[in-house]
Amino acid sequence: MAENRPRFTDNNDGTITDNLTGLMWAKEDSWQMEARWLSWDEASEYAKNMAYQKLAGYNDWRLPEKEEMLILIDPDHCIQDKYGKDMKMNPVFPNGPLATVWTADGVGSDGYIVNFTLGKADVLYKSKSGRMAVRVVRGTKMSERPSQR
Repeated sequence: MAENRPRFTDNNDGTITDNLTGLMWAKEDSWQMEARWLSWDEASEYAKNMAYQKLAGYNDWRLPEKEEMLILIDPDHCIQDKYGKDMKMNPVFPNGPLATVWTADGVGSDGYIVNFTLGKADVLYKSKSGRMAVRVVRGTKMSERPSQR
């Protein structure tokens, strides 16, 4: 039955499927995969590169929308970030990511970041000094889905 289905499925190919949204996420963020921080522009290039490299055989990886990233915040579970601090994320994702990640959304020179330690989104200047990670996603964007009304 559908109600007994777990929220996430580890596809054992470097990806995790969210059974609630149908989105497929990279199991590891850019910090875990490359051990480097990224500016917003670098995060955008990283997503394009994951598509080009066909992570798990797919070529449609992208930066997640703010709402997509926020839906990964899980106040009932914790994993440890790269510094050993708790972050609100399902343990299907491995320990060791950065707690703050870029999203595709923003206005002008400001971009949205999601902080999994605090469990919220914030605005940050997309400068070269704003160093975060990114967790790429694929699937129909939440903003392009029919309203659930």
